[in-house]
Amino acid sequence: MPDLHALPAAQTVVLTVNNRLARRLNTAFVQQLVHNGQAAAELPAILPLAAWHAQQADAALFVPDEAVPVQVLDGFAAQLLWAQAIKQEEKDRPLFDERQLAALAAEADSLIREWALRLHAVDETDESRQLVRWQQRYRKLLARLDAEDGEQAIERTVRLLEQGKLRAPLHLVLAGFRDLSPRMQRLLAAMGAQGTQCHQLEEAPPQVSTAPARFMAADRTAEWRAAAQWAARKLQADPDGRYAILAPRLENDAPFARRVLVQTLGNPDLFNIAIGRPLADWPLVQAALAWLTVLAGFGSWSPAELGAALLAGHCVGDLSEAGERARLDAQWRWRGSMQVGPHEWLRQLFTCPQLSAAWPQARAAFDDGRRNARSDIWARRFVASLTALGFPGERGLDSAAFQVQDEFKALLTRFAGLAGVAGELNARGAVQLLQRLARETPFQPQRSALARLDVLGLLEAEGERWDGVWMLGMTDDVLPSIPKPNPLLPLTALRAAGAPRATPERELAYAQALFAALRDAAPEVIVSHAELDGERELRPSPLIADLLPTAWRPLPEVAVEPIALDTAVDEQGPALNEKDVVNGGVAVLEAQARNPLWAYVRYRLGARELPAYAEQVPLSLRGVFMHKAMETLWRQLADSATLQAAHAEGRLPALIAQAVEEAAPRCLEDLPPVIRNLECARASSVIAAWLELELGRLPFAVAATEAPHTWRHGPLNLNLRLDRLDRLADGSAVVVDYKTGKRLDISGWAKDRPTELQLPLYASAMADDVRGVLLAGLHAREVGARGVADVALGLPGVPTLAELDPDKDALGGLDWDGLRARWQQAIHMLADEFVAGHAANSTEQPGALDYCDALPFLRVTLEQDEEEGA
Repeated sequence: MPDLHALPAAQTVVLTVNNRLARRLNTAFVQQLVHNGQAAAELPAILPLAAWHAQQADAALFVPDEAVPVQVLDGFAAQLLWAQAIKQEEKDRPLFDERQLAALAAEADSLIREWALRLHAVDETDESRQLVRWQQRYRKLLARLDAEDGEQAIERTVRLLEQGKLRAPLHLVLAGFRDLSPRMQRLLAAMGAQGTQCHQLEEAPPQVSTAPARFMAADRTAEWRAAAQWAARKLQADPDGRYAILAPRLENDAPFARRVLVQTLGNPDLFNIAIGRPLADWPLVQAALAWLTVLAGFGSWSPAELGAALLAGHCVGDLSEAGERARLDAQWRWRGSMQVGPHEWLRQLFTCPQLSAAWPQARAAFDDGRRNARSDIWARRFVASLTALGFPGERGLDSAAFQVQDEFKALLTRFAGLAGVAGELNARGAVQLLQRLARETPFQPQRSALARLDVLGLLEAEGERWDGVWMLGMTDDVLPSIPKPNPLLPLTALRAAGAPRATPERELAYAQALFAALRDAAPEVIVSHAELDGERELRPSPLIADLLPTAWRPLPEVAVEPIALDTAVDEQGPALNEKDVVNGGVAVLEAQARNPLWAYVRYRLGARELPAYAEQVPLSLRGVFMHKAMETLWRQLADSATLQAAHAEGRLPALIAQAVEEAAPRCLEDLPPVIRNLECARASSVIAAWLELELGRLPFAVAATEAPHTWRHGPLNLNLRLDRLDRLADGSAVVVDYKTGKRLDISGWAKDRPTELQLPLYASAMADDVRGVLLAGLHAREVGARGVADVALGLPGVPTLAELDPDKDALGGLDWDGLRARWQQAIHMLADEFVAGHAANSTEQPGALDYCDALPFLRVTLEQDEEEGA
């Protein structure tokens, strides 16, 4: 191997397999210059092979008489074009995943070119013939765009070198290359024909080196913990040393690895996990994409779209108006809004003065009157509109955020370059394409200068050097890996060419070469594997099976004498006093019956869980609508006699429709028109079915609808609303409560801590003449009634107490006055608990918390949370 410093820098090119190796060689070259006392010197070109190819593509522009296409497509643009070609070729056949097929086609095309695959007719498959058709269509689309992809650009470079039209360097040094594909051999031969001297950079292995040793862990968790402990002890012994943990499945293990390393090392700046996250996942880019999504919505928005932008911020008033933006988002959630129109959006936005003032300017910059435009036009609009909104906001950006901002600018430049491939796009299509590009663009901030431990994958480690390396996850399904030949290419052709990932033999040879290179990455190398992954038994890779066990052992767990914990049960809050205001109606007692802490958190502390965005008509909104329609209808009907007459005369459908039409504007204004019409039709059908049942009732008159009441118990005042109060022929009362859920359940009425308390409270505490209570089920799947009465009502599902079987029904055997007294006693008990501040976190039935709106405060899943956070 030649001494790089002895070669003429201006005439030397060093090509590496990856960016990391190029950076390390550059750093090492400069350090050697400093060591030799040279203050200034020319450096050779040390760069990855892909970057060198890009340079040569630029140099081809200056070759005389060379017809160079207008543009070179990057990988993302090329896959878009492949998808178009496949879609056009298969227009008569539906495809499940055009994107995946486009990726496979691009990979197959690259393999054919890189490995000089020969597709003989005898080896053809249906898939390979299909690929040929796709390639032909793809080439036509490229020619129409006057473009070439990266593979064609490399082919051009090789051809121009073979023709002597591109000048080759005097010295070419290859670093980290083990497999030389046929195309790479062509490239080297073309350079050799011009007199280039080709060298292989083979760095000397560590002077003091021990043979790799093997460590076996019980499971993958123990394996990561052992590797972290090894790194911690190494860094403690040599704080200036450089160490590495190599993990073949780092992308999956990264979150757990980070947690283990922080627990073991303490300082997160001591290590760097070399795994990139999609650019779209970084908060700054998330905010930009969210605002662009809102700007692209010209007619209306879903609250989720608006909420994503408002909560992301990075706009004018970023900090000063953050609270008001969060309030707007919460308001749409509580209201169950499914759609926000432009007038409503502007009206609500008025509460954020800075953002409200910037919004018209941003919209004007986003929309210049042309509905469709190319991506280069959209890129300029995106920048202008985000700038008008104050992006990236008034908060300070740390180092990582600054890097993300620069990467996002580069992303917009790439997006603009898709103009020819993507064609004209509407606003939403342009934003969606940018989102996809951001999702498929990985980004990782620069590593901290303080980091002494690198955590990275096996491929990224090629050519690197450390003071110690731990390779974990070395099982037989990882190294060698399972072959994954491209399904669009004949296996015989892949095998004949020796293409990567094609055969077990090829993967074994590759794994052996990779492992041999990594063994020289440090003077001390430990390789490890786990015995189990869950319940699945693991076996060590055949490459490490014969290695001797390492003498290194993790420190034994220190035996700690358990300390008796003092437990304080705090189930008592301050008692309610006359000045305390409690809002919630009968729901206060309902929550107290189901879980006292729920009642305390929700109605004493005023805390509740923020609901999810409404994806369908919220049950609460539907309930309000049905209640309003029934109230309007019964104010017209008034009694059963009028109901009977309207039915007999055929006027009932018109009355129902009128009641529904009057209720809809008041209750369904946030719904899209189509959904609103469907809800009205549904309500009319349900109400008609319910009235069919009421037509069979004994005579009654509706005395009150939606009547407000106040119930007082000591300092507790509850404001209640009675859905409907009927008067029977003898003057007694029946209380009706409308239920729009799927299930009518009165089983809670018989419990010691009764639930579904609305009707029991009315019957026992509001009036002495109540002789029946019933739930009216107003649901499209089932319309019916459930309840109990002291007198016959003539309504199926509402028996008298005398008709109940004591052996089958908990309410059987009681008389009406006894039942009312029982309810009153239980309700007073619950009210006394609430007034006294009793807040025990206890629930008798698991289903009692199904609709709890304070569930996160109850921590009923505490054990599960702790396990997931371990």
